[in-house]
Amino acid sequence: MESVDVIVIGAGFAGATAARDSALAGNSVLVLEGRDRPGGRTWYRQFDGRDQKLEFGGTWIAPTRQPFVRAEIERYGLDLFQSPNYSQFGWGIGGAVSHERFPFPPEEWAALERVIAKIDTDSDRVQLFDVPLGQPELADLDIPFTDYVHALNLPARVSDFILAWPTFYFGAYPDKLSTLHVLSWNKGFGSAVGWYLLLVDKFLGGTGVLVEKILSEAPLDIRYGVDVRSIDDDGQRVVVTDADGTQFSARNVIVTAPINTWERISFTPGLPSSHQAMSVEKQAGESVKVWALVPKQDDFFFGAGMHTTFKWLASEYTTADGTYLVGFASAEADLDGNDIEAVTRAVQEYLPGVPVLAVDFHDWNNDQFSNGTWMAYKPGQVIAHSAALQVPHGRVYFGNSDLASGWAGWIDGAIESGARVAAQSNAALAESSVVAAG
Repeated sequence: MESVDVIVIGAGFAGATAARDSALAGNSVLVLEGRDRPGGRTWYRQFDGRDQKLEFGGTWIAPTRQPFVRAEIERYGLDLFQSPNYSQFGWGIGGAVSHERFPFPPEEWAALERVIAKIDTDSDRVQLFDVPLGQPELADLDIPFTDYVHALNLPARVSDFILAWPTFYFGAYPDKLSTLHVLSWNKGFGSAVGWYLLLVDKFLGGTGVLVEKILSEAPLDIRYGVDVRSIDDDGQRVVVTDADGTQFSARNVIVTAPINTWERISFTPGLPSSHQAMSVEKQAGESVKVWALVPKQDDFFFGAGMHTTFKWLASEYTTADGTYLVGFASAEADLDGNDIEAVTRAVQEYLPGVPVLAVDFHDWNNDQFSNGTWMAYKPGQVIAHSAALQVPHGRVYFGNSDLASGWAGWIDGAIESGARVAAQSNAALAESSVVAAG
């Protein structure tokens, strides 16, 4: 049986960061990844049958507001580029799609200003990064986002507009979404206006550029195609067993697999109550991200809506092949990303008469190593579980974007969580080495 100091399960951003930081502390590190590639819930690859490479998982970053991803960009000297400036718009609110740059008449401005002020004021109560999101004094905010919005008695169109933003940002309908989690992102952006203005930056060359940089900085043994099925901690060492029965041993194990996949792994001793509860309840993210190739468009388009199939639809690239649109539906029941006719209907809700030439997507909801998309806490889960999820379980440590104290669900959150859990593990290993030497 192979034996190392640390086994890291998962080679996404959290796993890569945890592995690098563990190795730089002088530990031998083995990374076990179920997929045949690094990156986790990010994936930069070619559109099927075309030369254009696109992000099929996590994409955007906001380095002016996300300190952990900014530090990695500076560490490796990476270049960024931005999404296009949009000149054509579509707003699916109030039962129709309007195409004004700003979708509200003057008589609705007061209500819009009132709800934005309320959101920004409540967001200021949230403390990011230093402590888990489940701060006891915020329990009144860990409620369905629909309840939060409806309590404000807004005009229907304003209500639709406000509900639409977290629906496409989180990939979950607002009745399944914790207001506290929504407000944590608003706090991160600095204001409700920031949701629209700040999310434009992307990695030149794709998200894989940063993952590869992180994984290559320190000496790591990385194994792909290893499907971990059990983790057994006897108090002295931890044995990890894959689906083929191969076993690996380590002093500590760091699990960076997403929450929604924890039920695939048998833990001995059994998981603590919060970990067990989340493995059963799951988090709510179930977005369907689809790339659609349409004939070349002269103007870059941005659309968002509450009752449209795509909660977000935007032009990202125009090439000789045409224009590539990226769309986000909020549940797999709403749209089959492989069905070009269904995707065409969804696109034409915003862009009537525009044909779809080809589609491509990755089904994260039925991917055994994700079983959903990025983190979207359900009502009640933040207060009940977020702090406990960061606590080690014997020699087993948990860290991924789902567990971040800041940007839970983002690349920044993955890096934050990976660094934290490596620091926890490194401190425990150093202490045990001192005790053994004494």
